[in-house]
Amino acid sequence: MNGLPLVDAARMREMDRRTIAEIGIPGLTLMEAAGTGLVRAIVRRYPGLARRRIVVVCGKGNNGGDGLVVARLLRMRGLWPRVLLSSSVEALSPEARVNAERARAVGLVLEPGDPARSLDRLGPGDLLIDALLGTGVAGPARDASAAWIDAMNRSAATVYAVDIPSGLSADRGALLGPAVAAQATGCLAHAKAGAAFPPAQRLWGEVEVIDIGIPDAVTDAVGPVAALATAAAMRVLLPRPDGATHKGDWGKLVLVGGSPGTIGAVVLAASAALRSGIGLLRVALPGSQGGALGAHLTEAMTIPLPEGEDGQPLARGAERILSGFGDWDALAVGPGLGRTPEAERLVLKLLGKWRAPMVIDADGLNALAAWGPDSWVPRAREVRAGGEPGGLVLTPHLGEMSRLSGLAVEHLREDPIGQARAWAGRWGVTLLLKGAPTVIAGPDGQVTVNSTGNSGLATGGSGDVLTGMVGALLAQGLSGPAAGSLGAYLHGLAADLAVASGAARIAAQRSLLPRDVVEALPLAVRACEDGQEGPRTRIRRWGSTSPGETAKRRAPQSW
Repeated sequence: MNGLPLVDAARMREMDRRTIAEIGIPGLTLMEAAGTGLVRAIVRRYPGLARRRIVVVCGKGNNGGDGLVVARLLRMRGLWPRVLLSSSVEALSPEARVNAERARAVGLVLEPGDPARSLDRLGPGDLLIDALLGTGVAGPARDASAAWIDAMNRSAATVYAVDIPSGLSADRGALLGPAVAAQATGCLAHAKAGAAFPPAQRLWGEVEVIDIGIPDAVTDAVGPVAALATAAAMRVLLPRPDGATHKGDWGKLVLVGGSPGTIGAVVLAASAALRSGIGLLRVALPGSQGGALGAHLTEAMTIPLPEGEDGQPLARGAERILSGFGDWDALAVGPGLGRTPEAERLVLKLLGKWRAPMVIDADGLNALAAWGPDSWVPRAREVRAGGEPGGLVLTPHLGEMSRLSGLAVEHLREDPIGQARAWAGRWGVTLLLKGAPTVIAGPDGQVTVNSTGNSGLATGGSGDVLTGMVGALLAQGLSGPAAGSLGAYLHGLAADLAVASGAARIAAQRSLLPRDVVEALPLAVRACEDGQEGPRTRIRRWGSTSPGETAKRRAPQSW
């Protein structure tokens, strides 16, 4: 799996269990490693701790035990953290109770805190470490836990969460109830899937993954729920030029779309395909629209399709494409194609007879939805990438996915990872479920969660850009899952760089246009070639340089 592992609570519990029961590493050893890694991260992130008040709020479970280790190790560095317990020492978990005694042994006082008053005097120069609730939370925080969460959120101090901000789900981005808003979170062993999804995403702050000694063999045996796309993982997928190659070696793509009033969609898709390194591009569109395409894009050749009196493409245009270009490397269908019965038949004819990789988006997806869930699947069985399943890539947003699957948007939004995995396997396709973030699932059950992009992509035409990119990557020899993952990553990275660098003269995300993303694609490709994380990357392994952290280090300290 390419990327940073994402786990849910059940998988993390199983990894812990196997490490303790099968590998023989005691739970106290893992807890000590967790505290050690957290303290290193805290000291690095927050310089000048000796000048600040530090408060550690500890719950009664193992998350509180991690907090007690943090407090002890900070004390051993010469600091005096204040430790507040949400329960009595006797109510602590066995491992937490041992670490409570170890904390007392170095001179720390463990106070039975009062959430109504204990944190009121903390200011913006102080540090509050949240070790109240861990990944075992299954419902909304109540009673004393809710009161502590409210007190931490009312505090003016900077909040650093241990493993997970208290009250959040490790599995999903849904808000269960009251939850701590952290400026940063130290995720133990692996990043939690919930950190990647809104609306809870913002409450995690910057996430740093801290190694606690879970063996790779255990991680591999249990398996993550998904992988988060990283610069290093995407760099491996990026096709690389060879000085001895020619344009035919860089893939030949046929793009099908365009109709009266929607020529802009196919212009964007074609421009993105060309910027993504395709060697040859042919755009199949109604003959009357060729001049409009040429006025906007001189690099693309056209395949004139038969059209009706209204200028819409006719289904028999499929034979023109298949007979003249059926041996090309990939096919992209949908941008600006139109929603007519003829367009639907055109899509289904191509789906039933094309044998190389294919990406379908926009009106192409509407054509499949018109047939109803699953009814189009038999026609797609021969679409392959290198002889493997998944060569058919579908790129729906939630509304299109709702029409394809028959499920409500709200139901799909509750579990995008699970839904993408289930439907990709059911249909035997690569499913690129667009959203914030985009989720890419292959027919083998492997899932990648994209880590780039911003709200400026919520603009008509952005999906057409992505379609052209994925089509170009398929034509360059990537598998469906690889093309989908890399395409989504570069698409989002280009949007991020367009805003951050001003390359497209954009000062705000809301002003971003799809053509700005196309213009910034060379920057995104270069950054990917160099293995550079994007400017909005907020989940990373501990020890890597964070743009936000660098800015904090350079900023004047007002603590």
